[in-house]
Parts: sequence; structure tokens; C-alpha cells
Amino acid sequence: MKTTTGHETSRWAWHRKTLLRLRDELLRARDEHETATRAPHERGGSDALDFTEDELELRVLRAELAQEELELAEIDSALRRIEAGTYGICEATGEPIAAARLRAIPWTRLTKEAADQQENARTAGL
Repeated sequence: MKTTTGHETSRWAWHRKTLLRLRDELLRARDEHETATRAPHERGGSDALDFTEDELELRVLRAELAQEELELAEIDSALRRIEAGTYGICEATGEPIAAARLRAIPWTRLTKEAADQQENARTAGL
């Protein structure tokens, strides 16, 4: 496995800092959502509409938690790629990922073209 050199570390310093900031924000949001899902919901005295609204809110929180876990995994993977010296290289093609794309989506694993191809293949399979 390739290891990061000092030059590569400084080359990706903005990206690493951005990924760490995003990770911290996601961890805080996840903690808040986990706390909210554990909060006791009032069952007594509430009508069917209140109960349904509580259940819907709980489902939304759980969906947000699942999405946050996926995003955290992607960010952690990007941070590992920076350390390994493989950050900025498309996992599908081996080509460099455009700087603008890395700035817009710092956790991306794919060039725009490779991502488009994957999306087209996924939608064609539906």
C-alpha cells in the first residue's frame, strides 16, 4: 500500500481539513438524532393523529441517522485514502479526479464520467 509523503499531505491539506470539519458536523448531528430517537414519546392522552405524527417523526429521524452513517463512512474512507496516498484517483478508471469535483465533493471516489456511468447502469437495471 502506498503511504503519504509530506508533499501529498500538503497537497490535500484543504480537503483533509474540510473532511474533518464535515465529519465533526455529522457526528454532532448524529448524536442529536440518536438522542431524539431515544427520548420517550408521550403515549397516554394523545390521539391517533398525535401518535401518527410521533411515529412519522421517529421514522424520519431513523432515516436521517442511516444517511449520516453512510456519509460518515464515505468521509472516513476519503480520509484513509489521503493517508494511503490514493486520494484523488478514480477507483473505477484509475484516472485523476478533477480538482473542481474534489472541491465540490471532497469524499468522492469517482470521476464525473465514472459516476455518470455507474448511475446510468444503476437506472438501466431498474
